[in-house]
Amino acid sequence: MSTEAKKCVPDAVVDDSLIAAYLEENPDFFDRHPQLLQHLSVRHQSKGAVSLVERQQQVLRQRVQQLEEEITELMVTARRNEELFRYFSELYVKLLQSRSIDEVMDSLQLTFSEQLQMPALTLKFFDSPLDLEAQFTFAADTHKQLLSKRFQEDSIYLGRLTRDEQRLLFQDENIGSVVLLLLGEQGELGMLAIGNHDAGHFEPAMDTLLVKQLQVLLSLILPPLLNHHETA
Repeated sequence: MSTEAKKCVPDAVVDDSLIAAYLEENPDFFDRHPQLLQHLSVRHQSKGAVSLVERQQQVLRQRVQQLEEEITELMVTARRNEELFRYFSELYVKLLQSRSIDEVMDSLQLTFSEQLQMPALTLKFFDSPLDLEAQFTFAADTHKQLLSKRFQEDSIYLGRLTRDEQRLLFQDENIGSVVLLLLGEQGELGMLAIGNHDAGHFEPAMDTLLVKQLQVLLSLILPPLLNHHETA
């Protein structure tokens, strides 16, 4: 081929991505060319040039450490979930054994305030007997704006409240985030509010399995207790 012809042939372009792809597709490349390992080195930020084998060992050690940390985190989460399940299971039994609204409230306070360190808990009814304690009732129709704003699509709300909404539910308690449960078949019975000082504790993306079960149970056991209170 003449010199002029050679100049017309474009040089093959080999970039890092092509080399990386080739090595991934041919993991036995260095087994077939072991002599190359003697001439390869990898730059390390703190140690300078190290051998490829040593660098591979470092990467593997880092990966093992990362996996150990992830396993530890999963174990901690599993223990916490087991603890939560146990607390809620004990609460369900106590609620089924309750004979009054006060006993229901005592059981809820024990679980959330003492065992789960939730500093604020409120149970309020929308249409309650006239002689029911004030702590279980809303003043006039003050709750209607809260209902229209926080329960447009679901009967459970997780997140933050305005200062006025906090005062409506928790009086002087400074609450960062809440879970609100509407009670009754259509949410007509009342509301359970659980608050935490941490603004990020209750978030919309959280799993609601346990609180949904609690919502269903309270919706079943509270109407007979309210009727009993009214006729007592």
